[in-house]
Amino acid sequence: MKLAKAYEPNQYEPNIYALWETSGAFRPSGKGPTFSTVAPPPNANGNLHIGHALDLTTKDIVVRYKRMKGFDTIYIPGADHAGFETWVVYDRELQKKGQSRFDFTREQLYSQVWNFVDQQRGNMELQVRALGASTSWEHLVFTLDEKVIKTVYGTFKKLWDEGLIYRGERMVNYSTKYQTSYADIEVEHRQEKGKLWHLAYPLIDKIGEIVVATTRPETIFGDVAVAVHPDDERYKDLIGYHVLLPLTGREIPIIADEYVDPEFGTGAVKITPAHDPNDFEVGKRHDLERIQVIDFDGRMINVPEQFLGHDVESIRPKVLAALKADDAIRKEEDHEHTVGYDYKSGLPIQPLIKEQWFLKIQPLAERALAALDNNEIRFWPASKAEVLKQYLRNVHDWNLSRQIPWGIPIPAFQNVDDPADWIFDERVDEEFITVDGKRYRREEDTFDTWFSSGQWPFVTTDALDGGELARFYPTDLMETGTDLLDRWIARMIMLGLYRTDQVPFRDVYLHGMVLDENSQKMSKSKGNVINPMDSIAEYGSDALRLGLIASRSPGQNQAFSTDRIISGR
Repeated sequence: MKLAKAYEPNQYEPNIYALWETSGAFRPSGKGPTFSTVAPPPNANGNLHIGHALDLTTKDIVVRYKRMKGFDTIYIPGADHAGFETWVVYDRELQKKGQSRFDFTREQLYSQVWNFVDQQRGNMELQVRALGASTSWEHLVFTLDEKVIKTVYGTFKKLWDEGLIYRGERMVNYSTKYQTSYADIEVEHRQEKGKLWHLAYPLIDKIGEIVVATTRPETIFGDVAVAVHPDDERYKDLIGYHVLLPLTGREIPIIADEYVDPEFGTGAVKITPAHDPNDFEVGKRHDLERIQVIDFDGRMINVPEQFLGHDVESIRPKVLAALKADDAIRKEEDHEHTVGYDYKSGLPIQPLIKEQWFLKIQPLAERALAALDNNEIRFWPASKAEVLKQYLRNVHDWNLSRQIPWGIPIPAFQNVDDPADWIFDERVDEEFITVDGKRYRREEDTFDTWFSSGQWPFVTTDALDGGELARFYPTDLMETGTDLLDRWIARMIMLGLYRTDQVPFRDVYLHGMVLDENSQKMSKSKGNVINPMDSIAEYGSDALRLGLIASRSPGQNQAFSTDRIISGR
């Protein structure tokens, strides 16, 4: 028999894993002290990437060690429906066919995406097996499983009954490309070199003008006031006067508000409550009108005919030309500022007013802070505990609504005759229901996927129902990427304490990003992605795992190359 010159992993590793699985080696033993961890559910819409490989490997090393030490261990696998992430992928599939989400009913879309994800899930599970993760497959949980939805609805009902859920018209981060709102922490903020325009607004009943400074001249049509600081001596005598809004002929007042920074620009700012979160708050304080001039498709509305229907991203030069022709531009200067972007489309996020479901998160955050102050959870690296505390101290109400058909439907119904009357009801498969002789229509929004993922530790262990895995809650180890500290770790702690009166895990280990050999972020567009499945096929899963984990420090982004895998072999 001729021996191969090198180890051929595909000849052996699948059979070894199958042997482990069929022997029950990954099941809890029921003997000894318990040790548990749950896999952050990879998105069920595609392939695993190198970050998933690091994540699964790190946990697997600890689990296997504890298992060998005689612990009653469980490593619970999962799959995430990944609401918005999956919807973006499926929306592209529709576009390839020349179709739109609006060509189908909600039920039709949900069914189509379910079938799409079901096909992808099988592929994802095969890849987790190929990585050698010793997960207890009979306990796999999908975020759209019946028990998950039951728990999510139970949490929502408890929050609803305790007055922590409200529906409000608020300024939201809106993606005009994907037609949905984002939570604050989902917005990608970039420092940009832009322009600051000084625009002249003529005074009425008084000779002269007031000059405002703005980075968004295209929203001038939604201006309802000019604001100055009440202690700014330059403008004290102008408070209460009115000005003529350029390009519109509308009269708007000059108001005083402490929000204004006298050192910024001219010390006078335009107030556009429908398109700026700070202006929105100023508008509430002064009972100002809200004029929406950018619609949810990103097009101009309620503007002069020459601008009507234009895309907001391309209208600025035309507005500036009109302002110049109107002799309204006094100055243009360079200005560095922060702009929020849609992390999927790459387009700027539009601050728009929309009715949404919100969670009053502060009471939950305070409880989480107390647990962290009492050192109920340990962090690696330890410095991340303080980072998380800082986030919790400044947390804002959580926008739970997503305007996509794929996800867990929000179990709320609106009275068709009384729009202010909303009720909780789980009959989300019915468009209309009747309660106490009143007819109610179903809410069409779905939950932010992080609302269900935030309940992952106590859902997967059946902690609320006292099921067979309840002994594994709280879990011992939560290992994930540093980028998920606020959007996932924080929410698991808050919701875990809220539902179970216990922290959901005892230790948090955070890994950094896997970079390429030049310490650059991996991306398909750069062509520097290392596909873990290709690496396993050529070198074997053990070589990949060793290459990933060797010399790695918690919380640090570290370079990685195929040479590390070769060394691992």
